[in-house]
Order: sequence, then structure tokens, then C-alpha cells
Amino acid sequence: MSTRPPGATRLLPLRRRRLSRRSLLAASARAGVGAAGLALVGCSDDEDQAQALAQQDEPPEPPQAQSAPAESQQAQQAQQVQQSEDSQPDAQAVQAEAASGPQSGGVIRLWLATERHDRWDPHRSRFRYTRAMHSLMYNRLIRPASVASGELEADLASLPEMPDETTYVFRIDPAAVFWDSEPTGGRAVTAEDARWNIQRQRDALDAGGLPDPHFFRRSVYDRTASVEATSDETLTLTTPRPDATYLASVHGSPFAWITSPEAAELHGDAWRDDPSDVFLNSGTGPYTPLLYNGFELTLARSGNWWRGDSAYADGVTFTSGDPNNIVSLYDAAAFDAAGFPLTNETVESLRERYPEHPGFERPLDAGVELLAPLSADPESPLSDPRVLRAASIAIDRPALVERLYAGHGRPSGPAPWFLDGWSLSDSLLAGFPAYRGDREADLAESGQLVSAAGGAGAVGAMTLVVADLFEGFFAGSGEAVRAMIAEATGLEVERELRPFAEAIDQLRGGERFLFLGWGAAPQQADPTDQWAESLHSAGVRHWSDDTDAEIDGLIEQMQTTFNRAARQDLAHQLQERLLGGDAHQWRVKLVNGIQLGIHQPWFQPDRRLFEYAWSTERVATSWLDTGHESYPSGRELPEPEAEADAGG
Repeated sequence: MSTRPPGATRLLPLRRRRLSRRSLLAASARAGVGAAGLALVGCSDDEDQAQALAQQDEPPEPPQAQSAPAESQQAQQAQQVQQSEDSQPDAQAVQAEAASGPQSGGVIRLWLATERHDRWDPHRSRFRYTRAMHSLMYNRLIRPASVASGELEADLASLPEMPDETTYVFRIDPAAVFWDSEPTGGRAVTAEDARWNIQRQRDALDAGGLPDPHFFRRSVYDRTASVEATSDETLTLTTPRPDATYLASVHGSPFAWITSPEAAELHGDAWRDDPSDVFLNSGTGPYTPLLYNGFELTLARSGNWWRGDSAYADGVTFTSGDPNNIVSLYDAAAFDAAGFPLTNETVESLRERYPEHPGFERPLDAGVELLAPLSADPESPLSDPRVLRAASIAIDRPALVERLYAGHGRPSGPAPWFLDGWSLSDSLLAGFPAYRGDREADLAESGQLVSAAGGAGAVGAMTLVVADLFEGFFAGSGEAVRAMIAEATGLEVERELRPFAEAIDQLRGGERFLFLGWGAAPQQADPTDQWAESLHSAGVRHWSDDTDAEIDGLIEQMQTTFNRAARQDLAHQLQERLLGGDAHQWRVKLVNGIQLGIHQPWFQPDRRLFEYAWSTERVATSWLDTGHESYPSGRELPEPEAEADAGG
């Protein structure tokens, strides 16, 4: 049996293991950027990507009904990622960095729903909150420099060289080490470790060698044709064909963690089956587990953290519990930031109370969507794409933003507005129906489309199914959307509530109706893979009964176009075809809201922490001004208490 840190306090049963420490290493000599082939990829946040609670990595958190207007926060720290004009943060959100730059010390305290955790095995977990905790304990081969733009940067390895379009050569950072604790003892990370991790995801076997469905990303890793550690530092991967999104979708994805083979051998399926024992983690990341009781997790800076450009705080504490207590805890300086799950109305009241505290805004990643799949049944009102386009144009998006988010959100095109470089600009979007700000013209065009389809009498009645949880959160929203469609088209539209999972299963099974609810949060900025699955006529989640050779061709071209700017241009062309009516758009993005937040004046967050999703690792590049006059005295890492059964 392994041992945990001597005297570590736990309210839940744990295996115990020693947690030794060393002083922080100096800044490491990081691996260089790859050779010429890298320009093709580097420089230019699961099992389902469908639109339902039942198909999320986990049920999405319901968006808040109150919001405040602001642009998304996309500014990058200058020393790590080049900033662009479109990614500058709102002036209110920027707190001037101290002249001395980031400082070491202090304990960052944040809210996180730690009880909504599934399993500690980094390859068999899928919940967003587990991922948030893992993000400070593990590294990936590479990672997004910005999740909103999709640019990649080195992590455990340099960005790869590409001698050809199917070969990737990674160089492991020579400074990279596992934690200085059991079962690795601080040994160096090798290319063989990376090879083993990739192969484990591909094999997807339990400790007994049987297929294990909990390896949720097996299909993604199957995009690898071969993986070979050609030396201790060099890892060579190949793909069966040119795959432009391979790096971001597989090795830069939110769950592409690298762990130690020793831990998998030592823990076996307990790693999957015992979610209480945080000390089963075996990582390379900046923070190691210190205390965990199911509702609060405390991480301490790794004693042998190998990269000196992060992990400024001595530790990080994530606390869950009753969200109603967040305001009082913020008042008591027990939390360094307050945002989700508070309503924006509550955050605004905090901002009024603390006008000197910086604010921030974060796009809500789960956007509101209308699913409008074509039917193969010629008698169905949904057999004519003109009718479905009429329904899409009929929805008054600005009115929906006002109703759902008190006006504090933005309409989204086929790619959400906050994905830099991938979404259409506001000026381009304003040229299309439903986005042009001319409600009368939209009403007229919707009516004309229905007339061209034979008129309301010939089309017949349609059903609008509203997700019950969505309606429960936004009471009356389903009726509002139903009325918009009926008013614009003259069609008879019947509204019906159904559970998310039930409705999605019915759509997948071939039943056809309009469906209103939340969409899945994109795991990356690049929409290529999502469109290949849902818009391409051969996609596994293309539930609409239609084929469009030009759309298929654009997606296929995106899949093999390595230059990111060129791929973004193809993405714009595809979106313009969908919005212009030249192609059928059955997954209709409607709006994404904005979550407000506020943080303490001593908290100096990396602005990427407030990108739309999958950014929790940026806590490690945030820091605390412990010399600030308001920084709470006595805030230190907890001292583990001696256990009564310490000798057992």
C-alpha cells in the first residue's frame, strides 16, 4: 500500500503516500520551437460533441440569467503570447502589474464545484471540474497559448517539427520531471513516458486487459497511426493521412494529460474506481495535492517544479459548497475572485460595493442553439430547407439576448463570437438575415420563404421541443421563441417540453422536430472537427437528412489545410454559405451570454484565465501581491494534523 503525506488530513478514506519536497528549480531551458515544418501548425477545454446534457462531458452549468455588456477577455501576457488588437481586454478589467512583475508567495483561493468530480485517473476522467483540478497537477505535450484563438505553445515538449504532412517529431523538455514523490521519485520525463500515455489511450484497457469504456477519448487517439520513442528525448508520431487538426484535437485537447506508467501499474483500476483518493495522482504539473475532503482541495507548489515561469503562489485552494456563501466569503477575503455561479445581478452589486476591485467578463461557453434537422419524409413540414431557414431567421436574436441575459450577451453565428479568428466579424455578420438589425426585413423574408415552400397551409404544423431544464432556468423562453417563429412565418407551431436526453436520443433515432436548448461547449477554437461530425453528410452526428457536396468539400479542405489563417478563411466561407441560405444549416447558433466577475485587488490574474473555457491552468501563471495593504494576514497553506491512525 502506498503512503500519503505524514499527517495529511482527510475526511474521506485514502491510500497514503509520502509527499516529499525540494526547493523550486530555476527557470528551465525550454525546448526550442520546431523546424520549418512547424509553420504549418504552430504559428499560423469528449465522447460526444452533441448539443445536449446527455452528451456533454458532463451536464453544463446553467448560464446566468443576468449579465452585463462587455467584450470577451482575450488579452495575452506579452511575454508568452503576442497580443492582437481584437484581443485587448476591457479597460476596467485590467489591473496594472506591479513594477517588479510577478511575485512568489501566498495562497490563491477560488470557488470550484469540487464535489462534481468523477475520477482521478487522468485518462478516464471527463468532468469539467475534475479537469480544472487536473490542470494544475498535470501537463500535456503541447497546450493552447490561447483557447479562444487556438494558437499552440510548448508544454512538456516543444512544438513538433514536421518533415512531412503525416509525421510529427516532438522533443521532450530536458528539464521536465515527475513530482518528487512516490511512485516516480522525481525522475525525468522521457519520450517513452509520452509514448506509453498515447498508447494507453489507444488501447483503452482496464487493469485486467479487458476493454474499458471509461477511456472516453479512444476514438480521438485512434487518429494516430504510429507512435515511437526514438530516443529518451524524441517522440515521433504519424497519422494515416494529412490531419490539420491532429495536434490541437489530440495532444493539445483539454484532457491530454501525461501521467506516469508507475502510477497506472501501482493503482490499477482503483485509479478509476476510487474518486476520494487525490494522492493517486502522479503528475508533472506545478502543484501537488496536500489536502482533500470532497468539498475542498488544497494544492501546494511542487518542490521540484521544473519550469520557472509559473506557480508563483505557494498553493491553491478550491472550495465548493453552497453558492449562496460565495458573497460572504468574498466579503471576508476568503475568495480571491467571484463570478460563476453567481448571477450577474449579484456580481454587479458586489462591484457597487467594491468599486476599487477589478472586474472581468467571461463568455458563457454553452450557447443557446436551435436544432432544425431536415426530414426525409416528404409529408413532414421539416422536409423543406426553406421552412427551416424561415424558422431560423424568425428568431429575434437581440430580443433573445435581452430576455435570457438582460441584454448582456451577443448573437453568435455558426462559430461563437468569442473564438478569435474563427467567427465572422460583426461587420460581416451584420450583412446576413437575423443579424442585420432589421426585424421588418427578417419578418418579410421568413414569410416569403414559407410562401415559396407552398404556404403555411401546405406546410402544416411544426413542433418546437424545448429542453425542460432550459425552460426551467429561463421560464417562458420556449413560448417566446415559439411566438417569434409563428409570427414571422404564419405557421402553426406547437410547443412541447421534453428532457434533454430524451429529445437528443429521439433526434439521433430519426424523429424530426425543432429543438431549443443549450449546445455543448467547444473544446477548442477550431471548429473543423465539430463541423466534420455534425455538418459533413458523412459525419457521425449529422442527424439531418441532407447532403451538400460544397459544404462537404469545404470541411474536407479544412481537414487537410495546415496553415491556420487559410483554414480560418475556409471557415469563413463555410459560415457565409450557411448564413446566406446557399446551404442548409440545421445546427443554428443563436446567442452566447456573458458572465460577470470581480476579483480582489491583490489578485493578479493571467488574463487568459477568463477565456471562455478550459483555462484553469492559468491559475499557475497568476500571482498574489502579498504586500498589498488589504491582503489577508495569516493566509497560509494548512498544516496537516497528525492522524490518530498514523501508525496503521
